[in-house]
Amino acid sequence: MTHSSPMPIAVALDMAKRLRHELIRHMTPEQQRDFMRLENLLTEANKNHQAAILKAKQESATKAAVQPATHTRKSFWGR
Repeated sequence: MTHSSPMPIAVALDMAKRLRHELIRHMTPEQQRDFMRLENLLTEANKNHQAAILKAKQESATKAAVQPATHTRKSFWGR
């Protein structure tokens, strides 16, 4: 079984949420808004990244399915 590390964007989002949760009592409303904006930007970046991965997989699958066999083997005698 292989272990894969989590995506850097997901790690950054978790860290920002944890930090905001721990420091919310000591932050000004402006700082709280900034942290919420940071979380929203990280969430959006993660969604865009996942969508790009899915699109690339779909395009490669479609391209592989659509490509006809352009290189057909000829017989040894050229017939």
